[in-house]
Amino acid sequence: MSRELRARIMQIVGTGMFTGLSLAFGCHDGTGGGAGGAGGTGGTGGAAGTGDATGTGGAAGTGGAGGQGTTGETRCFSLEEVRASAGTAVGAGGAGGGAEACPSEYHPNPVSCVGYENGRLEDGQCCYDVNDPGIGACGRPFLVGGAPRLAGVETRADWAALDAAADEPLAIDPATRAALAEAWLADARLEHASIASFARFTLDLLALGAPPALIDAAQRALADELQHARACFTLASRYAGRPLGPGALAMDGALDAPTLAGAAASAVREGCVGETLAAVQADAMWDRARDGEVRRALGRIAADESTHAELAWAFVRWAVARGGAPVRAAVARAFDEALAEALAARGPERAGVDAAAWGDHGRLTEAERARCHVTAVREVIAPCAEALLCAPLTAFQAAAGLDTPASSLREPLAPPS
Repeated sequence: MSRELRARIMQIVGTGMFTGLSLAFGCHDGTGGGAGGAGGTGGTGGAAGTGDATGTGGAAGTGGAGGQGTTGETRCFSLEEVRASAGTAVGAGGAGGGAEACPSEYHPNPVSCVGYENGRLEDGQCCYDVNDPGIGACGRPFLVGGAPRLAGVETRADWAALDAAADEPLAIDPATRAALAEAWLADARLEHASIASFARFTLDLLALGAPPALIDAAQRALADELQHARACFTLASRYAGRPLGPGALAMDGALDAPTLAGAAASAVREGCVGETLAAVQADAMWDRARDGEVRRALGRIAADESTHAELAWAFVRWAVARGGAPVRAAVARAFDEALAEALAARGPERAGVDAAAWGDHGRLTEAERARCHVTAVREVIAPCAEALLCAPLTAFQAAAGLDTPASSLREPLAPPS
């Protein structure tokens, strides 16, 4: 994911192009073709193979057919994933009757209101048009006074979409199961707080006179985070054996009148750094996971968080262009502080858990998470911030423990193991 995400952010910070549409991959591994814009007729895709709002993108790549009433995005799933979710003999004469048929409609995530339609087989996968613009591992943090603010936890069933499969016993020892419940509950609380973060960001955009594409994307990101929170509360409830959900989230002191410099600095911390790290980390968690429910949740979260990160970068670029040197200075300071904090953060490894089950259910060790963050900083955040600010980011290199020229940050690293 890192190189593809960096390329899309580089396009935003270098050209200011931001359509307000999802720029996530067609397929999770980035090999899927692009799609035309909402209501468009398809056309030439941009660098990542996605069309813009009119169905016409840049010179490279080829966009797919535009979908009436869709987001202009295509997502693909393996035949095994579709078969498991739909309960049909996909690829063997079921779900449409053909020997290589895919179901015409597909709903892979039980906690999501997103549907997929116009199913077709492409390169051995079932590919669909996304039919809901509000689609969406921790999301955008909700910072108040520089500290993250979270809701408490209650026993409640309306945030956890448990089904019959969730009642089946899991072959996990009690200590590991309790640790998984705790970890997914922590992610659920952070995703829940992300809803508030995007609500505040939307109000800031309105107060600052931002372009409508940014406001529209912020509203859709808020809807994404709602679904992310429900997905994580569902997983936490599954491992805990009881329905869990959030309590009230305090809002005192959270809605000060924004300044352009302050809003840009917040977007750097919460979005350019926070959500870029979240996107790369969720992708690593997805790659590590083997449990089907976990992979479905993380696949969506990883794709959505990359889109949310792009939104933050687009806003910061707009703010720097609009506010000039004072905003640029605030943005540079925010990058320095946020990256130093992100690279320094590392907790103790969990003791007493089954390491194989921990990874199979989508969790990283602290060492894996730390390597993932270093990769995200070196491959994505530092070079993109350098391009945004048009100056060498020596402080970022020092924070990352790098003594090489900034240009070398663009060389890919090995993925976390």
